[in-house]
Amino acid sequence: MHRYPAAVFFGGPSPEHEVSVITGLQAVAALKENGRDVLPVYVSKGGRWFTGDSLADISAYKDLKALEAGADEMALAPGPGRSLRLVPLNQPTFGRKEGVLVDAVLLAFHGGSGENGGVQGLCEACGVPYSGSGVMASAVGMDKVRAKILCRSAGVSVVDWVETTETEWIGAEERELDRIQEAIGYPAIVKPVRLGSSIGIAKVDDRAELERAIEEAFRYDASVMVERCVPNLREINCSVLGSAGNNRVSVLEEPVAGDDTLSFEDKYLRGGSGGSKSDSAAGMASLDRIIPAPIPEETANTIRTMAKSVFDAMDGCGVARIDFLMDDESGEVWFNEINTIPGSLSFYLWEPSGLPFHQLVERLLELAVERFESRTRRVRSFDSNLLDARAAGGLKGKLG
Repeated sequence: MHRYPAAVFFGGPSPEHEVSVITGLQAVAALKENGRDVLPVYVSKGGRWFTGDSLADISAYKDLKALEAGADEMALAPGPGRSLRLVPLNQPTFGRKEGVLVDAVLLAFHGGSGENGGVQGLCEACGVPYSGSGVMASAVGMDKVRAKILCRSAGVSVVDWVETTETEWIGAEERELDRIQEAIGYPAIVKPVRLGSSIGIAKVDDRAELERAIEEAFRYDASVMVERCVPNLREINCSVLGSAGNNRVSVLEEPVAGDDTLSFEDKYLRGGSGGSKSDSAAGMASLDRIIPAPIPEETANTIRTMAKSVFDAMDGCGVARIDFLMDDESGEVWFNEINTIPGSLSFYLWEPSGLPFHQLVERLLELAVERFESRTRRVRSFDSNLLDARAAGGLKGKLG
């Protein structure tokens, strides 16, 4: 049975599906540049798992039906030792009916179960190292409200917000609008709670716009957050690499928005500074940005400290991008959100920090193995005689 040292998982049922494909293929290319025998694993929008040589070619994704028809659909199962087994569900085109083994997984999902802890839990259940943060950090990181609550408890400043759920909203729209207006006022920012890539986000200036924006955000999530709009807004981001208590912060960036807020189109469809990578496949690298962010060094140091505090409070691992909001007049800074699997793995922040992309992906796999070994060397079972004949008899009596 062929054994791959690494696989890259990407795609998935998420509005950020296409962004994930770009990140995944960037990671595959970087690992191949390192001489790695890497297996691309694509998860379709319907949640089916595929692999095959054609998946490494971005042009193949222009026709997803043809792509899936020419790939091998797989199921996941625990492998021997520290490995994951991918078992073909159809006649394999690459001649390995028994499937393949994978020693470590680099996760390149954005949104959905791939970033919210679901796939992370699957990897843990199957006993294979995986990159990025664990189940808890991934779940909290995808939930903007719970992330704010956790960071505020850790002493990190956050912008005031109100959350409304679909259950609270339906049939009580006017009451909820009154509650939000009283707590937040205008202008305000409306966001789906568990979504990234600026999808479903809107700035609103009155009640009618607020209602429309909330209804639109409910198309993507059952929970919506409305937060105070920061005056004189500048967005400053950075990336953190490592593990909780042992990490470093990248150079800071200032994304350039086409309007008051950074949109999906700003991030992925405007072209721009894609470096040596083509704009069509540059992912987050195509966003217009200023690196390093032109802010006072004292403010930059504050943001670096806050970023480390957020990463540690989340029990983060691997690479994350942490976004901050800054009032340009007062110099105040607030935590905005954490991306536990950032677009393009934030390589555009690490290259100017002295870490090339091909070294970044290797470090992510190293961190995955380190965390796996740290976890698995703990006591994972407890010997007892609970199920011997005498104990089982007593238990049966109690249950009876």
